[in-house]
Amino acid sequence: MISKPIFVSLGDPSGIGPEVFLKAIKNPKIAQELSKIILVSSPKVIEQSIRTIGVQSKINLITDIKNTKHNSINLINVDGCTDFVLGEPTLNNSEFIVDCLSKAADLAFSNSSCLVTGPLNKSIIQKHIQNFTGHTEFLKRKFNANEVLMYMTNGNLHLGILTTHIPLKEVPNAISRDLIKNKYKLLHNGLMDIFKLASPKIAVLGINPHAGEFGTIGNEEQNTILPAIDELRDEGYDAYGPVSADTVFTQTKYDAVLSM
Repeated sequence: MISKPIFVSLGDPSGIGPEVFLKAIKNPKIAQELSKIILVSSPKVIEQSIRTIGVQSKINLITDIKNTKHNSINLINVDGCTDFVLGEPTLNNSEFIVDCLSKAADLAFSNSSCLVTGPLNKSIIQKHIQNFTGHTEFLKRKFNANEVLMYMTNGNLHLGILTTHIPLKEVPNAISRDLIKNKYKLLHNGLMDIFKLASPKIAVLGINPHAGEFGTIGNEEQNTILPAIDELRDEGYDAYGPVSADTVFTQTKYDAVLSM
């Protein structure tokens, strides 16, 4: 059972977000929770996708989350969506996309709840928000967070990612002892708070093949990553590494992995 409402922004109306949403809510487990799933968009976006896919879905327009229905798509309207064509993102909808994301994020924040975001085209959004690189950084700035962690899971594998949305060639210069420690602690605390893992064992990956082979294939492990791990262990964390990224995912002795 979903205890709190989940707010959804679909991303670009020209993208796959609306289709993914409509197909996802046909899952029986999700369908029975429709009253707790609130779409933040324009009716025209979801209506066009309903017609395109040929599904049967009713839309319940609401202004108050207390007025949701269990058998409808509950939608809070956002104005400003212009005509669109699937597969052809347009600059005309860049402001609308950001408005949907921002409103959905505000609602999730004010309700201490979850936000689900559909994919968007970064080059389109950059025409409206300079230097926009993704949802992660947008939400960090919006809520004045000191630090955020990109995190992926399938329920069994838990993966934290140190750097986000930068060219691969910039990663070595972006990592630092403090950054590793801050991201590690976010991952550690999240595993404890959300997944109720007591004292999680976390593998910190190297950045070079075979974790640098003791400096023969790069020195980031010796100069930056290992000292950060040592400091974390001194503080009482169950940190391991640097672990080679080409073998860690075949192992089950770690609760999570922190990747560069």
